Amino acid sequence: MNTTDRDHQAHSRQIHRVMVTMRIHPGMEREFEKTWRDIATTIARHPANRGQTLAKSPADGGIYHIISDWENEERFHQFEHSPEHAANRMRLDPYRDPAGTSMTPMTILERLDHRPAPGRVRVALYLNEPESDKGSVETAYHQISTTLAGRPGLRGNELLRSLRDPRRYAVLSEWDDVPAYREWERSPEHLPTTSPLARYHDKSLGIFGSYEVVAAY
Repeated sequence: MNTTDRDHQAHSRQIHRVMVTMRIHPGMEREFEKTWRDIATTIARHPANRGQTLAKSPADGGIYHIISDWENEERFHQFEHSPEHAANRMRLDPYRDPAGTSMTPMTILERLDHRPAPGRVRVALYLNEPESDKGSVETAYHQISTTLAGRPGLRGNELLRSLRDPRRYAVLSEWDDVPAYREWERSPEHLPTTSPLARYHDKSLGIFGSYEVVAAY
């Protein structure tokens, strides 16, 4: 094992993962998902947070798993006892069945990071949010992403905020290959689906760029 591998494994073992399982009251699933996304957007700005995932049970649509990664256990407990976390719990309380809620803490022992294979396509869409319309880009992004869930050929997408100018964003999506992306680009649902973000296009940056992965490490 080389030095890079040892450093990577040591870093992985520092990550503290928490999985919260919740049973959501029938008929409240969509509102719960929306509220979780709002909360997750705020938590993502916490310097100790390393990522979050919301998963739904395929066997029981009322069971959800919230997974979050933290820099270490100490930093998680600091957040756990913060007023911010208490406020988040209060927002989720109306949706969850207390008897169906549990929390499982764990430490990551190994993690293999995803590396895009050559041939895949990355698309960057550049956006500029008006000062008077704060939060609108994130709202439109979540709306579009929910619609695109399960789209053939789409590997995933991310919403990125500029460190230099918080009004500027980029949506980065990854596709299986050029044909998969071209099929989506030419499909009749492409423009209607992505229209909620159209008015934020940053024309000064060329609106968007599409790139084929030719190498990855």
